[in-house]
Amino acid sequence: MAEPTIAILGRPNVGKSTLFNRLVGKRHSIVSPVEGVTRDRVFGKFEWTGRKYNVIDTGGYLPDSEHQINKAVRLQAEIAVEESDLLILLVDGKQEITASDRYLAELIQKSKKPYLLVVNKIDDNVHEVSRYEFYELGLGEPISISSASGRNFGDFLDEISRILPTEQFKTDENLDAINLAIIGMPNVGKSSLMNALLQEEKSIVTEIAGTTRDSVDSFIKYYGKTIRLIDTAGLRRKAKVGDSIEYYSSVRTYRVLEECDIAVVMVDAQKGFDAQDKSIVRDVIDQGKGLILVVNKWDTIEKDTHTAKEYLNEIHYEYKSIEHYPVIFISIHQNQRVRKVLEVALNVYENRTRSVKTSEINEFVAMATSQYPPPAVNGKNLKIKYATQVHHAPPVVAFFTNFPELFPVTYKRYIENQFRKRFDFNGVPIKISFRKK
Repeated sequence: MAEPTIAILGRPNVGKSTLFNRLVGKRHSIVSPVEGVTRDRVFGKFEWTGRKYNVIDTGGYLPDSEHQINKAVRLQAEIAVEESDLLILLVDGKQEITASDRYLAELIQKSKKPYLLVVNKIDDNVHEVSRYEFYELGLGEPISISSASGRNFGDFLDEISRILPTEQFKTDENLDAINLAIIGMPNVGKSSLMNALLQEEKSIVTEIAGTTRDSVDSFIKYYGKTIRLIDTAGLRRKAKVGDSIEYYSSVRTYRVLEECDIAVVMVDAQKGFDAQDKSIVRDVIDQGKGLILVVNKWDTIEKDTHTAKEYLNEIHYEYKSIEHYPVIFISIHQNQRVRKVLEVALNVYENRTRSVKTSEINEFVAMATSQYPPPAVNGKNLKIKYATQVHHAPPVVAFFTNFPELFPVTYKRYIENQFRKRFDFNGVPIKISFRKK
């Protein structure tokens, strides 16, 4: 059965992210004493009594604020309400009811969706009396918990199970989704690309660099395939990661990279392909993920008929391995070639998951070694006896030889390049292993 979705709502600093982290059982949401750290909706999963649930951690709700980011956070909370099957209003049991609490309670009542009023930070029986004042919000009997210590957590989860009947949810269609992560330096347009692909305001987009601090998941259907889009916090040079919040954002981005099938690495056309972009690309390749380089803001570049080719040559000069990966020049602002990202992603995914027959690989070995025989090294005649693909996603090809340790790097590179040409592994790192026969 598909998992029901639960949204955690509340004003800043009531412990939403701490509750989220306890539910999912890992440090997924950023937890910090700084108010308003969580800005976007963060998705996770947890299981209770054999049943799985999706949970959304939302940004702190500030209904009276006109600050640009806070207005966007309000929009995110409203979208989370629309997407959810159960709403949890989390309040601070150690503080009095605020205008934000009342506004959220009213929003929840208007939604006509199931809800729970949860009073957090009730660490012992002495403070249980604090929960009764929250009857004033009109959301029924409050449940008291401590998300930090886990007090009353079993009762809280049992109440969730009671409210959400199993039979109302249909089969989940997202289990076999292609995981596509959108990564890159801050302010290159990652959230804008995600919103353009989804055609909705899924991620917060403002003109302030570094708005996205958490990773956000969404699903899209494209030519019969389900693609999970993951918008990640912008990666910065480690020397510029000045506080713990940015540190954990970077850690999470790398975790997303570990989970994804394909990474779209976005580059600012005006800034060019620099050392940090190269470092991100290297991380993607080292982890064996499919790679698509997307150069955004192409509309801001003065162009002639050779501009794209010259730009591409500069990228290849900076990082020669990019020759094996697709590069797409887009303008999100003018909606140029945006959908091509999904088209290329499907092709790269097919390449990454392809298995080549052993007979075809050995035909390739015969052809490649006849065109350019292995050299003699230290008086030894090197030979490739046979080869086979031993893994896919990413593809790993084992070449069994008489002296694997003597094969020069240049010859291994020749074999890899010829293998790519023969079997079209564009966009995919190939691992070549020379082994003893």
